[in-house]
Amino acid sequence: MNPSEIMSTIERLASPDGVVREKARHALIDAKSDEVMLALIAKLDDRRHQVRWEAAKALSEIGDSSASSPLVHAMDDSDSDVAWVAAEGVAGMGEVGLSAVLGGLIRSSRSGEFHRAAHHALKEFSRRGIRRDVVKFVMNALEGAAPKLSGPVATYKAMQQMDVPRLAP
Repeated sequence: MNPSEIMSTIERLASPDGVVREKARHALIDAKSDEVMLALIAKLDDRRHQVRWEAAKALSEIGDSSASSPLVHAMDDSDSDVAWVAAEGVAGMGEVGLSAVLGGLIRSSRSGEFHRAAHHALKEFSRRGIRRDVVKFVMNALEGAAPKLSGPVATYKAMQQMDVPRLAP
């Protein structure tokens, strides 16, 4: 897919017709080049929620771990459907995705919406058998009485256990 075809297909993600959006998303998934990835990542910040949802869904289905951090960012989207599909997508990226979610929990420790999306992603990691020990420890903190306080502490300990490099503030 050349750059003009990518942009034309990306624009169809904004169509009011769901079938048109779905066909465009599948065309982008099939192309899955670096240029497509960058264009989809840029659309995670689009003002239109359906475009953000389609971009998150496409990135999730492509499954390239380079999209893990942008998808974690999308887990804090104002539209819960976008946040949910981003959480499911990052959960499909294995330990790279888990590390990105843990980093997001440290950075977004005060966001209740992000905690809900992260909890959903953590359930998906557990269901897929990815680092269940670490996931359970963090989930317990998020389900506790003061998740905004206990969540970052548990997350930091989990990152140490996974030997994830410390993130800059």
